[in-house]
Amino acid sequence: MNIDFIILHGSPGNGKTTLARKLHEHFESPYFEFGWIPEYRTLAPLIKISQRQEEQLSFENLITVAKNYNKHGFKNIIITDLDDIRMIDIPNVFSGYNYVIITLYGDSDEIIKHRILTRDNGNDFRDWEQSVKTNGLIKRRKKLPNEYRILNSRDDIDSTFKEIVAILENHIPSVSNDISLFRREVFFSYICE
Repeated sequence: MNIDFIILHGSPGNGKTTLARKLHEHFESPYFEFGWIPEYRTLAPLIKISQRQEEQLSFENLITVAKNYNKHGFKNIIITDLDDIRMIDIPNVFSGYNYVIITLYGDSDEIIKHRILTRDNGNDFRDWEQSVKTNGLIKRRKKLPNEYRILNSRDDIDSTFKEIVAILENHIPSVSNDISLFRREVFFSYICE
């Protein structure tokens, strides 16, 4: 399998972290969660930077690090926990690379709510209502180039994992990264400024 980047996407509560860890173990490949990039405002609190500027800086740093790993021969580099609005940038930043977007979604608001309120993976996000709203937006919009969607309402993580591996093994890259028909307004940002 010759995939450069695997982007796991979906609203909170849809299993991204759990599945990213399983993929990381399976492929023995680098794995990055967006939240692992140091926050500039914490590192240099006297320098004024907006939350949006900080997110942009962190996103650019993450992409640079991931591309550097790829330059050194690593494949199946897993990236997860990006802000939803960043998905529209993926086709551009990974143009020329073989990338796959796996978007997890749920069909039960109650399951998403339960997962968010009871999770113990270190994530402090608890706004289940916003997650349900974002999940709905994701389900309604058109797929991006190289995007696959997987219903992950079940608690059978192994079945979802096998479905992802099968997609990756059979993936044929899109011939076009054209996103001109997509509007930024149909993507959600958790950043409020």
